[in-house]
Amino acid sequence: MRLSNLVNIGPRLEELLISAGIEDAAALHELGAAKAAYKVYQVNPESVIRLAALEGALRGTRWHNISADEKTQLEAEFEQLCSL
Repeated sequence: MRLSNLVNIGPRLEELLISAGIEDAAALHELGAAKAAYKVYQVNPESVIRLAALEGALRGTRWHNISADEKTQLEAEFEQLCSL
């Protein structure tokens, strides 16, 4: 399934994910939101990846349905990956 078929993922985010080697929904599901965002960051550090949008895409829900606590946890996971 194309990434842009997932909720929250438009053409620009799909392009960023593909540039990071995440070419389909299965690859995104395998990585999870934080690792996928980290892969995009490694390829394009200037890109802004919304972790909640990726997590929502994985869950099949809009990004604003991700709780503040879950967003904080995702950000912590992402920051931990960046510090490795």
